This record gives sequence, C-alpha cells and structure tokens, in this order.
Amino acid sequence: MSKSDSLKNGMRSGLDGLLSSTGKSTQKKEPAPVKAEKEPAVHCNFVIDKSIHTRMKYLAIKKNMSLRNIVNEAMKEYLEKHEK
Repeated sequence: MSKSDSLKNGMRSGLDGLLSSTGKSTQKKEPAPVKAEKEPAVHCNFVIDKSIHTRMKYLAIKKNMSLRNIVNEAMKEYLEKHEK
C-alpha cells in the first residue's frame, strides 16, 4: 500500500473519526473539587530594611516561592501569634 492510499484510508472517517460518542460513559466520574474563593489582593507600599528584603528574596528563591507569598505567609504567622 502506498503512502497516498494509507492517507486516503485514514481520512475516510472524516469528522466522525474525530468526534466521540455522547452516550453514557462506563467510567465512574468523581465530583469536581470545590474551588475556594480567592481572596482579593490589595496593593500596599511600605519601606523595609534592605537587609531584610535581601534575606526574604533569597528565602523565596530557596523555597521556590514568590516574594509576595513569603511576605503573606510571614504576616499570617505574625497575626496568628499576636491575635490570641
């Protein structure tokens, strides 16, 4: 069989070959996980010591996190400690 014959045979099914049946599936579907609502972010500007900023940047790189996530985590821990 030549390449052109093989190509023709492969294309005979057309769109029907690309579409799947919409009948009932035999696989048991698990319910989709519920997404927690994302808390809105706010922009804030503040000044910190350069040495603290540098240490936090290195920590973010080491933990493969963003500086934003490092700051959020640190602030949450601070609030938990002081709101008791």
